[in-house]
Amino acid sequence: MFFAILLTAILSLIGGYFLVLGKGKVVKKIQKFGPVIAFAVLMYAVFGDLIPEILEEEELELKTVIILVSAGFIVCAIIGKLLGKFHHHNDIHRHNHKKQEIETHGDKELKSKAQAYTMLAVDSIHAVADGIVLGTSFLVSPTTGLSACLATVAHEIPQEIGDFSIMQRARMKTKEIIKLQTISSLVIVPAATIAYFVGDSLVEMLPGVLAVVAGFLLYVAFGELVCIFESLKK
Repeated sequence: MFFAILLTAILSLIGGYFLVLGKGKVVKKIQKFGPVIAFAVLMYAVFGDLIPEILEEEELELKTVIILVSAGFIVCAIIGKLLGKFHHHNDIHRHNHKKQEIETHGDKELKSKAQAYTMLAVDSIHAVADGIVLGTSFLVSPTTGLSACLATVAHEIPQEIGDFSIMQRARMKTKEIIKLQTISSLVIVPAATIAYFVGDSLVEMLPGVLAVVAGFLLYVAFGELVCIFESLKK
C-alpha cells in the first residue's frame, strides 16, 4: 500500500514537472495561457469532481455543503490577504533601495506570490483528503485501493499543471516550485497511512473536508479569473 500511494503522489506531479522543466512549443503555449488553463482546471475540480463526490455520499445536505464551501472561500481569502501582507513586509525590507519599482510592479507580484502560497496550502489540505480516500480504499481491498490510486493520478495531473502555472507566474524559482509542490503532494502518504490504520472514523469527516477544500479552490479560481480580465485589458 505504502509504495502504491507514494507512486501516486509522484505520478500526480508529472504534468507540473513537464511544465516547469520543458522548453517545447506546447509548454510555451501552456505557459502563455496559464491563467485560463488554471481557471478551467480549478472550476472542473470544484464542480466536476469535489461537489458531485460530496453530494453522491448523501451525508451532507445541499445547504450544509453551500455553507462549508462559502466558509472555505472566506477563510482562503483571509489567508491570501495575510500572506500578501507578510510578503509585502519582507519585500520592503529586502528591496528598500528600489522603492519606485516596488510601487509600480510590487503589488501585482505580491498578489501573485500570495496566490501561489495560498494554492500550496490548499494543495496540502487536498492531499490530506485524497490520502483519507486512498487509505480507506485499501481497507476495502488491494484492488479497490489501486483503482483509487489511478483515479487520483487522473484528476491530479491536470490540476497540478494549473498549480505549477500559478507558482511559475509568481516568478518563483523552478527548484523552489518543484520542492514545495513535491512536499505538498507527499502529504498524501502519511494521511493515507493514518487513515488505513485508524479506519472508518475519518471517512465520516471526509465530505466536510472536501466541501471546505472546494471553497479554497473556488477562491483560487476567482484569483485566476481576475488575472484573465487584467490581461484582456492590456
